[in-house]
Amino acid sequence: MKKFFSLLLFTLLAIKGISQDITVTGSVVSQNENEPLIGVNVFVKGNMQKGTITDFDGMYSITVGAMDTLVFSYTGFQRTEIPVNARTVIDVAMSVAGELLDEIVVVGYGAVDKKDLTGVVTKVGEEEFNKGSLASPESLINGKVAGLQIKSNGEPGGRTQLRLRGGTSLDASSDPLIVIDGVPIDNRDVASQRNPLNFVNAANVESITVLKDASAAAIYGSRGANGVIIITTKQGKKGGLRVSYNGNANISILGATPNNLSPNNFRAAILAKAPQEFEFLGDVNTDWIDEVTQNAISQEHNLSVSGGSEALRFLVGGGFLRSNGVLKTSRHQNTSLTANLNSTLLDGDLKINFQSKSAFTDDVFAPNVIGAALTFDPTRPVLDPDSEFGGYYQWRDPLAVNNPVSTLDLTDETGSATRSLNNLSFEYRLPFMREITVHSSWSYDYLKGEKRRYQDPLLKDGNVFDRGGYLFNEDLQNYTAVIENYLKYTRKLPSINSSFDFTFGHSWQETDQQNRWEDGNELQEVDGELTYTTDIKQDSFLVQNRLISFFGRLNFNLNEKYLITASLRRDGSSRFGDGNKWGLFPAVALGWRILEEDFASGLNDIFTNLKLRLSWGITGNEDIDDFLFTTFYSYGQPDASYLFGNEFVQTLRGTGVDPNIKWEQTSSLNLGIDFGFWNNRISGSLELYEKNTNDLLFTVATSAFTNLSDRILTNIGEMKNRGVELAVNTVIVDKENLRFDLGFNVAHNRNEITKLDNSELRDQIYETGGISGDVGQNIQVLKVGETVETFRTFKHILDENGRPRTDTRDWDGDGLLTDLDIYEDINNDGIINENDLVVGESALPDVILGLTANVNYKKWSLSATIRSHIGNHVYNNVSSEAGYYERLTDRVTNNINESAFINDFERRQLRSDVYIEDASFVRLDNVTIGYNFSSNRIFSDLSVFATVTNILTITDYSGLDPELPQFNRGIDNNIYPISRNFLLGVRANF
Repeated sequence: MKKFFSLLLFTLLAIKGISQDITVTGSVVSQNENEPLIGVNVFVKGNMQKGTITDFDGMYSITVGAMDTLVFSYTGFQRTEIPVNARTVIDVAMSVAGELLDEIVVVGYGAVDKKDLTGVVTKVGEEEFNKGSLASPESLINGKVAGLQIKSNGEPGGRTQLRLRGGTSLDASSDPLIVIDGVPIDNRDVASQRNPLNFVNAANVESITVLKDASAAAIYGSRGANGVIIITTKQGKKGGLRVSYNGNANISILGATPNNLSPNNFRAAILAKAPQEFEFLGDVNTDWIDEVTQNAISQEHNLSVSGGSEALRFLVGGGFLRSNGVLKTSRHQNTSLTANLNSTLLDGDLKINFQSKSAFTDDVFAPNVIGAALTFDPTRPVLDPDSEFGGYYQWRDPLAVNNPVSTLDLTDETGSATRSLNNLSFEYRLPFMREITVHSSWSYDYLKGEKRRYQDPLLKDGNVFDRGGYLFNEDLQNYTAVIENYLKYTRKLPSINSSFDFTFGHSWQETDQQNRWEDGNELQEVDGELTYTTDIKQDSFLVQNRLISFFGRLNFNLNEKYLITASLRRDGSSRFGDGNKWGLFPAVALGWRILEEDFASGLNDIFTNLKLRLSWGITGNEDIDDFLFTTFYSYGQPDASYLFGNEFVQTLRGTGVDPNIKWEQTSSLNLGIDFGFWNNRISGSLELYEKNTNDLLFTVATSAFTNLSDRILTNIGEMKNRGVELAVNTVIVDKENLRFDLGFNVAHNRNEITKLDNSELRDQIYETGGISGDVGQNIQVLKVGETVETFRTFKHILDENGRPRTDTRDWDGDGLLTDLDIYEDINNDGIINENDLVVGESALPDVILGLTANVNYKKWSLSATIRSHIGNHVYNNVSSEAGYYERLTDRVTNNINESAFINDFERRQLRSDVYIEDASFVRLDNVTIGYNFSSNRIFSDLSVFATVTNILTITDYSGLDPELPQFNRGIDNNIYPISRNFLLGVRANF
C-alpha cells in the first residue's frame, strides 16, 4: 500500500509538471537554401489564437503546454506539425510546398515570388519549351499559355502574329510588347528579314513570362494594351568552366496534298466538260507542285561557355541555323552571338550586368508560286527549247498564268540584316539606407538591313513583255536607344507581419529609322554591274520618334494574407499631335491568400495554395506609323503638271490626315483564382476577364471635299473582348524512376465591335479581307455586334440532298439561270446584289486548347504537345478561285480544284457561303523522345533526342491546312505550304 501511494504521488506530480506552460524557442529556415524564414506563423494546434511569428532572423519564442503540438505555417511551404514533448528548443527546416510557389517571376521593372503575384502572369521555363529547330523564341511557348494564339505564315524563319486574349485594334498593331532581358524592343516588320525576333537565339532562352491583364502590363503604359511577353536569356552561374553544345539536323517534307487535278484527271475533266479543248492539250504529265517543292534538309548548332565566381559570372556563345523551306529556293540562315556578364561588387551591394545579342540573318524569299502551280496546265512540259522566255514553256497570252518553275528560277529576292541589342545595367543598394535600391539601364538596339529583288529580262511579266527585267534595291538602318532609371524602396513591418515596396522611375526611348530604295526597268550590264536605262524611281525617308515616361508601383503585403498592387504610368509619344501626346495609365490589383485565414485551417489538408485575385487597369496602344497627325507634301506625277508660260510645273500634293488622332486605350477587368491541391500535385488558375478598347484607330473613307485624301486614319469606335481561361498542371506519377506530368490549358474569347464611326448605328459596315479571283472583292466586314474577322457572303440555297444548288440546273423551270436560283433573296426585291449579303461566321476560334505530356522513365524521356482550335472558320479562296468548269473552256487551259466536281459549279461563285468552312482542328504538334547517358570523365551531361512536328491533324477543312490561313485573317489564298519535320539532335555539357 505504501508503494502504491508513493507511485500515485509521483504520477500526480509528473502530470502537474507536464501541464505547466513552458517557453519554447528556436529558428525556422528553408530546407533547400537553409535561409531564415521571416514571418512564419507559429501556433498551438487547435488554438490559432495562441501563436507568434518569426522575426528577421527566423527566430521565434512562444509559451505553450509541455505536451502541446506546434504548427508552423508559411505560404509556399509545407505545413509542419511538431509535438513539443516538454522541449524548450525546437529548430525547424520547412520544405517547399511544391516548386510552383517557390518560383521567382520576372515582371515589369523587377521580379516577385509567384505567391505574391496579384496580376495574371504565366511563366514558361526551359524544361517546358517546345522542342525542335526554332528560328525565333516565341515558338517555344506555342500551346503552353492559355489565351495566347501564335499564328505563323509557314515560311522558314517566318513572321508570327501573337494574339493574347484577342486583338484590341483595327489598324494599330495587336501584337504584345516584347521585352528582352528588361529592354522593350521595336518589333516592327522589316522588309530585309522575315521575322524581327529572329535575332534572339531560341536556344539561349531560359524562360518566357507572359503578362496578360492590365494590372501586370500597365507598368508599360502606352505599349501594354495587347499584353507583354518578357524573354529572359540564360546567364552564367557560379562554378567551374562549363561548355555546352546542342545541335540537330532535320528534314522537312510537304505536309499535305493539294486538291488540284492530276494530269490524268485533268484530261478526263476536259473530255467531260470541255471536249472541244482536248485536241489542244499537251502530251506530258507534269506535277507542278512537285516541281516547285522539295524535301528540305536543315541544320542547327549552338555552343556556349559559362562559369565564374561570386564576383564575376559569364556566358558567351554562338549559334548557326540554316533552315531550308519546302518551297524551292526559300531559305533562312542565322548566325547569332551572345555575351552575358554579371558582376557583384561591394559585398553584394553593387550589381553590374552587361548583355549583348547579335545576329546576322540571310533570307532568300521564294516568290509565291503555289497558286500558279495549282493552276498551270499539267499536260505541259516545264521546258520548251523554242520558248522566247528563257527556255521555259509559257503561254503567249499576256493574261495567262506564268510557268511557276520559270518564276522561281528567274527571280532572285534576297534580304540580309544585322541586328545587335546591347544593354548595360546597374543595381546599387544604398549603404546608408538599406531599404533603397537604385537601378539604371542603358540599351542600344541597332539594325541594318538590305533587300534586293531581281527579275531576269527573260521572265514573262504579265501584260509587260518588254520591260527588260526589273531590279529593286533597298537599305534600312534603325537605331533605338532606351534609358531607364528607377528606385525601389522595400520595407518590412514585422510587428504586423507585413511588408511593402515602392518603385518609381523614368524611361526615355528614341528611335531613328532611315530607309532608301530605288527600282527600275530596262536593265543592262555595265562592267559587271546591273544598271537601269529607263523608269528609275528613287526615294528615301528619315523618321524619328520618341517616348518619354514616368511610372510608379506599390506592392503591399498585409499580414501575409492580403496583397495590394497599384501602378501608374504617364507616357508622352511623338506619334500624336499637340494636346494628345500624353496618356495616363493606372492599374490596381488585390490578392487574398485564403489559406492564411483562421477559418480556413481545415482546408490545409487538401489545399496547398488558394488565392483569390481581382485586378483592373488601363493600357494604351501607340503602335502606328509616325507623324500620321500632320500633313506632308510630295510632288505629283509628271502627267499632272501645269503649264506656266513655257514651263511645266509639277504639283505639290498633301496627305490627308486627322490632326486629332489619339491613343487607343484598353480598360481591363480580371477576376482569378490560383489553386493547388495535395502538395501541388494538381495546381492551376482560373480567369474571367473583360477588355474594352476605346478610340479605335482605323483608315476610313472621308466625305467629298473635306480632306486632302479620300481615306484617313482616325479614331472611329470601340471593341470588347470577353473570355475565360483555365490552366491546370498535374503530377500524375512521381516515383523514383518514373514521373508523369500533364499540363492543360483552355481559353475562350469573344471579340465584338461595339461602336463604329463614333456612332451607335448597328448597320454601319466597312469591307475588309480582300480575295483573289476578281478585282476589288472583299469577303469580310467590320460591323457593330460582330468580330473583327467576320465573313459576309451570299447564303447558298441547299437542294433536297442538303448540298448547295448548282448553277448548271434550272431550279425554277423558267428557262432562265440566274443568281436567284442558287442564292437566297434576303430582302425579297427580286434581284441578288450587295443588299443580300449576310454576315456569318468568324475566322477567330471560339476555344483554344493546349495539352502537354511529359514522361521520364529512368534515362528515357518523352514529351508531346497537342493543340486545338475550335469554332474558327476559313474562306477557301483556293477552291472559290479555281472550283468551276468555265476555267476549262479557254484555249489557255487552266487546272481546276476538285471542289468543282463536288459543288458542280459552272461559273465562279466567289461570294458563296459554300466556301466558308469549319476549320476546327486537333493537332499532334510536337513529339520528342530522348535518352540521357550517364555522366563520365568527359561529359557531365549527354543526351540524344528525336523530334517530329506537325505529325497529325484532325479536321474537316478541305484545304491544305486549317491553321495557317489564320495568319491571313482566315483567308486561304495560296499560302506557303505547310511542312512536316523530322529532327535528330544531341545535347552535351562538358
